[in-house]
Amino acid sequence: MDSFAWVNDLSDRLEEEGQQRLAYLIHDVPHQQFQGNHALVEALVPEALATARGLDIPWLDVYFKHWLCASRVARHHGEVQLGEVVSAYEGAHQEKTQGCPQSVCVTQDLVATYANVDGPGWANERLAACDETLARIDPSWGCFGCLSIERANAMGDQGQPREAVLYLKDQREQQRRAGEEVTTLFVTTEVEQWLAAGDAQTALKLLDDSEDDADEDDRREQSARLLQRCRALAMAGEPQAAWDLLPAFEDIEVADYVSWCRAAVMAARALPELNTPALGHAIWTTVEHLHTVGSHRLLIDLANAQAELALARQVPWLAAQAVARARHHVPLLREDFGAGDSVQKAAQALAGAAVPSAPRGPEELPGWLRTPEAEGLSNETVIQWLEQAHQALPEDEGLAMMLASALSNYGCHELARTRLQAMVLAAPQSVALQNHWFGLCFNADDLGAIDEQARRIEAAQPAMAAWYRARVAFKEARYAQVGPLVEQVLQHDPEAVPTRRLWADAAMQLKDFDTAMAQRRKVLEAEEAPAPNQRWDLLIAATAAQQWAEVRAQSRALEMELEAGPPEDEAVEEDWGLVYLRHDESGRERDVLARRTGPATARIVQPSPRGLAQRLGDWVVFEPKLAEQPPDDEEELRSYTRVFTEPVHVLQKGGHGPSYMIDGVHPGEERVSALRDALGEEGWSTWQYSNDNYRVTDPDASDEDGGDEDGDEDGDGEEGGLPGLYLAVTAPADVPPRVIAARVAVLCKGLQLCWSELARAAGEPTEWHEAMEARYDL
Repeated sequence: MDSFAWVNDLSDRLEEEGQQRLAYLIHDVPHQQFQGNHALVEALVPEALATARGLDIPWLDVYFKHWLCASRVARHHGEVQLGEVVSAYEGAHQEKTQGCPQSVCVTQDLVATYANVDGPGWANERLAACDETLARIDPSWGCFGCLSIERANAMGDQGQPREAVLYLKDQREQQRRAGEEVTTLFVTTEVEQWLAAGDAQTALKLLDDSEDDADEDDRREQSARLLQRCRALAMAGEPQAAWDLLPAFEDIEVADYVSWCRAAVMAARALPELNTPALGHAIWTTVEHLHTVGSHRLLIDLANAQAELALARQVPWLAAQAVARARHHVPLLREDFGAGDSVQKAAQALAGAAVPSAPRGPEELPGWLRTPEAEGLSNETVIQWLEQAHQALPEDEGLAMMLASALSNYGCHELARTRLQAMVLAAPQSVALQNHWFGLCFNADDLGAIDEQARRIEAAQPAMAAWYRARVAFKEARYAQVGPLVEQVLQHDPEAVPTRRLWADAAMQLKDFDTAMAQRRKVLEAEEAPAPNQRWDLLIAATAAQQWAEVRAQSRALEMELEAGPPEDEAVEEDWGLVYLRHDESGRERDVLARRTGPATARIVQPSPRGLAQRLGDWVVFEPKLAEQPPDDEEELRSYTRVFTEPVHVLQKGGHGPSYMIDGVHPGEERVSALRDALGEEGWSTWQYSNDNYRVTDPDASDEDGGDEDGDEDGDGEEGGLPGLYLAVTAPADVPPRVIAARVAVLCKGLQLCWSELARAAGEPTEWHEAMEARYDL
């Protein structure tokens, strides 16, 4: 059974009704979830849900909530999303949504969330939920495999990993007998059960035997298999081989944190030299993530491992933090199952641990840590020594601030503030202490604490209090409040001219470019020798405000040559060559080709694909800040087009409608040039996406001609098939699709080209176009 058939049918209908963006999101959201682009899923789903609700399509509400929950489950979200997933489950089983196939998927989300909260503690309930839902479906459902995996995981959490393996084999056989494709994720689940059973050799053999069947394009599966192999190797007595295979922690996704730590801990336990400060920080990062998302038992297990390894490295302060985190989460478990005893054992080991001596006494330590002799020390070691010094000199402000900074940089934000809080409260007049406290709270994103601080110091430090509030207002995107707060700062401290930069930044966000320009000019005028970046800030604001005389004046000051002759107040629009502008399209980066027309302006020359806002012809203001570094190689640099950051403002819209694709067999360069010229004469734009590598299937080729010895039967290699053309046509927004379709039909008569989206938008029959797509496998 194709439980997603309704999705494809609905997507086609929405396309016909002009809801291209929602139709696009229907396919893009699950694609991004499968690719592990979780931040993008978080950005796209609210938009998708709002649109679906506006059109009153309740099944889509279930559908999009499922993909959001699945994305969060992958990142180990537990208690923090439990209420939301329960609500989604209840919503999926109402009368208007009960028939939605994705209501079964929401059951999977609920069970997996409980597993993240406390896998063993909720195992019985997870088994019951899986059994109830599996009884309502059969192996032809795509959800059959997913729910079988969840049930096997619950069995493993009950201490029955071998029984879980047998269960998976039975479920897999049921799918095969039903003629369904068996999900390759069965293998990684089975491997996980063998690892839980302590049978590393069987796990490794299973990974080896299934290598050819694994989906190379599934990032999640490939990552899971790699980390499982590392863990199995460490368990099998090859810790160095496991460590060598592990990717760098900073290169992995949040969803892989736990699996990475399990493998790394196993290797470090077997080979002490692998127990490094970097491993300690990776485990702490993971523990803090699990603390944030409410994944209790996973956190306790990792925190105990952290305490053990930290003591082995002689950093008891970190072991103490791990024990404290674990203790906090023990009462949050549904069932203890020995968790409390394990934390107690870790605490006992900590109590009996020796505390290493610092290389200098408490008074000398801060100064010594700033000398070359102390370079290269790990942060965790420095914190250990500073903790000892702080205990000896609890009233030393400088020492306390140094310790708080080190802790904050490590990610221990709460602990950092406890070391400084009493001093900060006792000395509202101390600029150094208050600024340090502000920095700690700001870095921890605790903006409520900053608001409380501002109230506390307002009498003693009114300018500072207003400045803190301005910084928080900007961070929370309350841009309209920033200017008045900066004015308060200036009333108390007229010399605080640099604070106007924040006012200008807020004005830029509000598109109040005249104010931004005025504030940036005052900052620049206050400097005896303004820095180039200050002139650029003023130039960009002036460009957005279309104050061209100021743009020309700052260009001269920056020694940029503009064309001579035009009046000072005339717009600057010259040809400075092609650049890319990196746009953020709902969390996804896309580089768009543009022609630079001045120091900070460009015109977009590349059309937007379907589903995205049309930008072709837009005249934009951008900050000339590189989004990526150009290549060092001179040869590469000759053909390289520079990439700049996203535009800050649109001076003039291009006025184009959506782009429509012409696809099919390439008719030859002469015919393509004639086609593009004719469309250009209409005032329409064309953009050829295809190149020599784009091939389409040759329907007249024999089997001998159409494939190669590697099985490339589609003929899409450079030598196989026919040359293809993939061309976008974009007309002004006031040109109806039927007019575009009629002109394209005349120009493409006799050619093996089709344009199904355009025909659909024009209200024309699409059967011929769809037949062409099938014939040439477009």
